[in-house]
Amino acid sequence: MTILERNRQLRVVAELLLVHLPATLKQDEQALAHDLLAVTGTALREVYDDAQQSAKAWDKRAYDVKADSLRREWDWALGASNYALGLALRADPITPESLTRLRTLIVSELERPARKQIADPARFRGAAQILKSRQK
Repeated sequence: MTILERNRQLRVVAELLLVHLPATLKQDEQALAHDLLAVTGTALREVYDDAQQSAKAWDKRAYDVKADSLRREWDWALGASNYALGLALRADPITPESLTRLRTLIVSELERPARKQIADPARFRGAAQILKSRQK
């Protein structure tokens, strides 16, 4: 994954958090909200893992300062991912306050997308259930 792909993942996260999850909560579709949070958490985890992998590559080239800088830049993604996945796996209802808390954990500036990348968020139905089955 390159920085462009990391940024694309962050745009997907922004769209889920700023467009689809609030709309889902307004319709009181808690199951879909849990599924969308599972996708959000997974995307954030991929961003974190990729940053760590890139930092290891810099370490191999003896660019320790650059590697450490990259790790610090993306370190927040693990905590945000864990929080999103925790919300997705918990049976408690998702609230607007929990989404606000998640947005504060994300250090990168989230912008509402001008054009949606996800036409139908319902296609992610079952994501939380798949995540639960993989953790057993």
